[in-house]
Amino acid sequence: MVENGRALKIGTGLAYFMATGTVLGWAIGIVIGRGIYEITPPVGLSFWRWFIAALCLIPWVIPKWKQEAPFVFKKWKTIFAMGTFMIGASTLSMLSVNFTTATNVSLVNAGQPLTTALIAWLFFKDKLTTLQTLGIIAGAIGIVTMVSRADIAVLQSLEFNSGDLLMLIAIVGYGSYANTLRTIPHELGLTVMMFAVTMAGCIAILPFYIYETLTYMPMPVDWTTTMWVAVLAIVTSLIPIYWWNAAVSVVGVNRSAIFVNLMPVFGATLAIIFLDEQLYLYHVLGAALIFLGILMVVRGHQNNVS
Repeated sequence: MVENGRALKIGTGLAYFMATGTVLGWAIGIVIGRGIYEITPPVGLSFWRWFIAALCLIPWVIPKWKQEAPFVFKKWKTIFAMGTFMIGASTLSMLSVNFTTATNVSLVNAGQPLTTALIAWLFFKDKLTTLQTLGIIAGAIGIVTMVSRADIAVLQSLEFNSGDLLMLIAIVGYGSYANTLRTIPHELGLTVMMFAVTMAGCIAILPFYIYETLTYMPMPVDWTTTMWVAVLAIVTSLIPIYWWNAAVSVVGVNRSAIFVNLMPVFGATLAIIFLDEQLYLYHVLGAALIFLGILMVVRGHQNNVS
């Protein structure tokens, strides 16, 4: 499915299906995290989620390792940074649902394309068109509207929900990961790259996991926890990241990014059904501005390329 160059022999329709399934998987992960946050420590949950996902890749990594390992070691600093960005952001998202709703996390998560474009401009010297700049501003206003609950008093006092702020930091991490991905040589296939990045990320958060175990809560060892960790590892981590990279390789980053718009739709719907959460007007207003911002960023990039 994925070899050198990370090119996939799949059709456009299947790529769109994979992009949709990826976002659904991410939304399921957020809702599960919120649903079990009282019985599982967030860092431990994130660590085992990704460590198990990495272990599942080993049978596919072994046949390619000898050929692609030199590229892993050559770019180890970049791979470690990518792992820190990706697994660190995932850990922050698991931590954020301890303090805010799954609906809020899903809405803030939808701002990923905006932070990706902004980081590309700041650190990779990508040019921003006027439309993209306006899109980033619109998206930022949408996020502020949501995290402030459209209350000017919250803005004036800067008393934001800590979970919303943690998720905001997380999407900066996701944006950093997406931009750093461009520096990986195409000779390094997706499977080996995913394995290396995931293991690097697990190493990066391991000290925090140990600290959490000693000072807060050890990871429960029971069938219920094991089941949820397995679901998070496979259904919301391994498969989505594979599908997302597959979709990006076929239809490109910009068209794939549009599907992130589905995150609040999936997340809010699942949260309302399974967690009995409520949808408020400020959620709708914030989501509308975020969606508008994403569309402007994507359209601005397309116009710039053409």
